[in-house]
Amino acid sequence: MNPLSPKVMPRFRFTLLLIFILSVHPVLFTQEPDLMRDLFVVDCVNQRLCDKMPVTYNNFLQGGYINMPSARMSQVGEVGIGYSSVPPYRNWNARMQALHFLEVSGNYRIFSGIDDPVLGASGFGEFSDKGINLKGGILPEDSDYALPGLAIGFDDVLGTRAFRAGYVVATQVFLKYDFNATLGFGWERLHGFFGGIEWMPLRRCPIPGLQGLSLVAEYDATDYHSSKHEPHPDGRTFKTRLNFGLKYRFMKYLDFTASCVRGRKFSFAISAFYNFGNCEGFVPKVDDPLPYCTPVNTEPFGFRRPEAIAIQDFNYALSDQGFMLMGGWVSYTECGKILRLKIYNPTYLQESEVRTRLNALISRITPSDVDFVIIVMEGDGFPIQEYRYNMIFVREYQAGHLGDYELMLLTPMAEVSHPDPCNTVHYFEDSRETIDYVILPRTYTAFGAAAGKFRYALGLSFGVKGFIINDIYYDLLFGYNMYSHLEGLADVDRLNPSQLINVRTSYINYYFREGVTLDRFYLQKGLNLGCGFFTRVAAGYYDIVYGGLVFEALYYPVGSPWAIGFEYAELRKREVGGFGLWFTKNIRKLNGFVPTYVPFNGRQFFVDGYYDCPEIEMDFRVSAGQFLAKDVGARVEIGKYFCSGLRIFGWYTWTNADDMINGSQYFDKGIGFSMPLDIFYTFSSRERWGHRMSAWQRDCGYRAPTGRRLYDSIHDQRIDY
Repeated sequence: MNPLSPKVMPRFRFTLLLIFILSVHPVLFTQEPDLMRDLFVVDCVNQRLCDKMPVTYNNFLQGGYINMPSARMSQVGEVGIGYSSVPPYRNWNARMQALHFLEVSGNYRIFSGIDDPVLGASGFGEFSDKGINLKGGILPEDSDYALPGLAIGFDDVLGTRAFRAGYVVATQVFLKYDFNATLGFGWERLHGFFGGIEWMPLRRCPIPGLQGLSLVAEYDATDYHSSKHEPHPDGRTFKTRLNFGLKYRFMKYLDFTASCVRGRKFSFAISAFYNFGNCEGFVPKVDDPLPYCTPVNTEPFGFRRPEAIAIQDFNYALSDQGFMLMGGWVSYTECGKILRLKIYNPTYLQESEVRTRLNALISRITPSDVDFVIIVMEGDGFPIQEYRYNMIFVREYQAGHLGDYELMLLTPMAEVSHPDPCNTVHYFEDSRETIDYVILPRTYTAFGAAAGKFRYALGLSFGVKGFIINDIYYDLLFGYNMYSHLEGLADVDRLNPSQLINVRTSYINYYFREGVTLDRFYLQKGLNLGCGFFTRVAAGYYDIVYGGLVFEALYYPVGSPWAIGFEYAELRKREVGGFGLWFTKNIRKLNGFVPTYVPFNGRQFFVDGYYDCPEIEMDFRVSAGQFLAKDVGARVEIGKYFCSGLRIFGWYTWTNADDMINGSQYFDKGIGFSMPLDIFYTFSSRERWGHRMSAWQRDCGYRAPTGRRLYDSIHDQRIDY
């Protein structure tokens, strides 16, 4: 080949350039490694990749500007609450980023200067309205903001719908200029085109405290002229549709907004938000032990390490790790020696954390002549699943040839098996007469009291729970109201009294009791029948109002995302006075506003279906049967859970109950949450606290609590958030 041919010339030129660089700048190739410089370069690259423009919220706690929304959304799992004054309204707001493409917000609007037309004279005060808003991302913002975000939203989808609106909106972020702009089109209350801009001129300023300042302006498309879309008469005038103002983000968790709206009124808003969904805890788990490391003892069974002594080694090690050893057996079969341990986990929320600690422990203290180790996991007094360890793989894991994930695949979760009594020796058993102390928040909330809009009671619940003879689970809980703001609440709706038997509308009477109350005390026994079948029976007081007898059966095989069950309960209503130890024979039923009392033998029964979809971290529950007020129907519940263990959910119930509110049939619906308490602790804990609230406290579609249901007991032991 000719050395000067076109194919060879580029290589020749590159070689000459390389020789020149080496001769002129040899320091570039002989410089000593500098760790700090390399870390600085990596940090600069990471900051560039993670550089994002903060998402700000409008006066109604939606991603937006002042009154108008944008297509922007926050991180999944973020929860926010806030207050805003937007004349002529005062607003209490809440929001939740349920999915990366779904923002859910709620508003409680108070009409300034307008008394409630019906209850105002009774002390209710100013008229108010509440609603739920949804915004879904059609085209979410990409990581480098090359394309605009696109979303569709619907305001006030539940309730009176006095502020209902729909819109399509697009938002483009210009990160280089710390600027974003929005253009949208709405209908109903948002009438026609709208838009907004936001500029953060000091976002890159090195002075702390100035980066969060932003300038906002928008074109407001609210249909102020229409009495249909603007119910407040003082809100139907404006000088201009241009709103402008200032926003300030403080410490990534607080937002402040001051603005001029409608060209004539000053508005302000304050909100707080935090990502509870991805929260790893407010404090580190400094009181948790490290996974088991030493001492390593794989001495085989024999006179120097008898079977009973080896199992005691497991007992001490498991106790230090936060587990309880309930039983130990050794089987001698044709497959080899099998060590079987029954373990109760009262400490760790995540199933992966349980596996990691068991892997470390088993690999370090299992006798070398054991061929298989079977770990049976218990929950609420009955075995739930087991892990089957082939010690060949465990020893490979100990040698560093396998990781935790590989070992998990090679030792999958399985249905509980039972040893052959003919070739098995039982060496250890714990009676598990345990006592766990419990302290939880105690809350009660209600909207629409006769003498005020929002009423609540705050207190503490405290008690004990654990197991007694034969693994019977017990739960004893007392309550105490530390602060009560329930005055004005009545157990009869002044406008739409429930004509069903009052199974729930009389709940408020039980929270008027002073001093310490017995909120819960029941006994429960669960059984694993094998092949994925479980049952339980329970008796006692299940909440502050109801007690009785319960039977439940569930089919929930290991590895299955779905389960199906049946529950039957015979319930009675507790007396209001004292500790409520006795049950009443009658229950109130209104005839118009006139109370009558009828015999009450509460009975509810349901077929329950469950489905968990870990790919999107959502679960679905459907129940069909007879509710406590003898109405028949179905209830659908949709839940979203997060890696922190937080679960939010909402439900809707259809029944044949003829429950009328303002001339329309009402179906029970509401929202709730359940969160782990260990995010506040320096140690791991499985304790949870939750709260739920119905849109209206009615008797239709009410399912009374019946203790700890089987699906919750099993699912909580199998899930890895």
